[in-house]
Amino acid sequence: MERRSWKFFERIESLIVVVLMLLLTLAVGGAVVALIGAVFGLSSVKSIGGSIAGLGAVGFFGWMLVTGELAGALLGRSRRGPSVENNKNTKVENDA
Repeated sequence: MERRSWKFFERIESLIVVVLMLLLTLAVGGAVVALIGAVFGLSSVKSIGGSIAGLGAVGFFGWMLVTGELAGALLGRSRRGPSVENNKNTKVENDA
Protein backbone atom coordinates (compact mmCIF):
# COMPACT_ATOMS: atom_id res chain seq x y z
CA MET A 1 0.00 0.00 0.00
CA GLU A 2 2.83 2.38 0.85
CA ARG A 3 4.48 1.91 -2.54
CA ARG A 4 1.21 2.75 -4.26
CA SER A 5 0.77 6.00 -2.38
CA TRP A 6 4.32 7.12 -3.25
CA LYS A 7 3.61 6.41 -6.90
CA PHE A 8 0.46 8.51 -6.66
CA PHE A 9 2.38 11.46 -5.24
CA GLU A 10 5.08 11.10 -7.89
CA ARG A 11 2.42 11.24 -10.60
CA ILE A 12 0.82 14.31 -9.05
CA GLU A 13 4.22 16.00 -8.81
CA SER A 14 5.01 15.26 -12.46
CA LEU A 15 1.54 16.53 -13.45
CA ILE A 16 2.22 19.80 -11.62
CA VAL A 17 5.54 20.16 -13.46
CA VAL A 18 3.81 19.56 -16.80
CA VAL A 19 1.13 22.16 -16.02
CA LEU A 20 3.78 24.71 -15.03
CA MET A 21 5.75 24.04 -18.20
CA LEU A 22 2.62 24.50 -20.32
CA LEU A 23 1.74 27.78 -18.58
CA LEU A 24 5.28 29.10 -19.02
CA THR A 25 5.26 28.07 -22.68
CA LEU A 26 1.92 29.83 -23.09
CA ALA A 27 3.36 33.01 -21.57
CA VAL A 28 6.45 33.01 -23.78
CA GLY A 29 4.50 32.06 -26.92
CA GLY A 30 1.95 34.79 -26.30
CA ALA A 31 4.73 37.32 -25.85
CA VAL A 32 6.27 36.28 -29.18
CA VAL A 33 2.88 36.60 -30.91
CA ALA A 34 2.39 40.05 -29.36
CA LEU A 35 5.87 41.07 -30.52
CA ILE A 36 5.19 39.91 -34.07
CA GLY A 37 1.89 41.78 -34.04
CA ALA A 38 3.62 44.94 -32.84
CA VAL A 39 6.40 44.70 -35.44
CA PHE A 40 4.01 44.29 -38.34
CA GLY A 41 1.45 46.78 -37.02
CA LEU A 42 -1.33 44.24 -36.48
CA SER A 43 -3.15 45.53 -33.43
CA SER A 44 -5.54 42.58 -33.14
CA VAL A 45 -2.66 40.07 -33.20
CA LYS A 46 -0.79 42.18 -30.65
CA SER A 47 -3.84 42.26 -28.35
CA ILE A 48 -4.47 38.53 -28.62
CA GLY A 49 -0.80 37.75 -28.00
CA GLY A 50 -0.74 40.05 -24.99
CA SER A 51 -3.83 38.38 -23.57
CA ILE A 52 -2.34 34.93 -24.05
CA ALA A 53 0.96 36.00 -22.48
CA GLY A 54 -0.85 37.57 -19.54
CA LEU A 55 -2.95 34.47 -18.98
CA GLY A 56 0.11 32.23 -19.04
CA ALA A 57 2.11 34.49 -16.73
CA VAL A 58 -0.73 34.92 -14.23
CA GLY A 59 -1.32 31.17 -14.24
CA PHE A 60 2.36 30.33 -13.79
CA PHE A 61 3.16 32.85 -11.07
CA GLY A 62 -0.20 32.33 -9.41
CA TRP A 63 0.44 28.60 -9.17
CA MET A 64 3.93 29.24 -7.82
CA LEU A 65 2.58 31.60 -5.16
CA VAL A 66 -0.20 29.21 -4.18
CA THR A 67 2.16 26.26 -3.80
CA GLY A 68 4.57 28.41 -1.81
CA GLU A 69 7.67 27.89 -3.90
CA LEU A 70 7.86 31.46 -5.18
CA ALA A 71 6.68 32.97 -1.91
CA GLY A 72 9.36 31.05 -0.04
CA ALA A 73 12.02 32.15 -2.50
CA LEU A 74 10.95 35.79 -2.25
CA LEU A 75 10.93 35.70 1.54
CA GLY A 76 14.19 33.73 1.74
CA ARG A 77 12.60 30.69 3.31
CA SER A 78 12.82 27.10 2.27
CA ARG A 79 10.57 24.12 2.91
CA ARG A 80 13.62 21.89 3.24
CA GLY A 81 14.66 23.37 6.57
CA PRO A 82 17.15 26.01 7.63
CA SER A 83 19.52 27.25 4.98
CA VAL A 84 23.27 26.70 5.00
CA GLU A 85 23.82 30.30 6.05
CA ASN A 86 21.69 29.84 9.14
CA ASN A 87 23.64 26.71 10.04
CA LYS A 88 26.94 28.59 9.70
CA ASN A 89 25.68 31.44 11.88
CA THR A 90 24.52 29.12 14.64
CA LYS A 91 27.83 27.27 14.55
CA VAL A 92 29.77 30.51 14.93
CA GLU A 93 27.49 31.60 17.78
CA ASN A 94 27.94 28.27 19.52
CA ASP A 95 31.73 28.46 19.23
CA ALA A 96 31.85 31.98 20.67
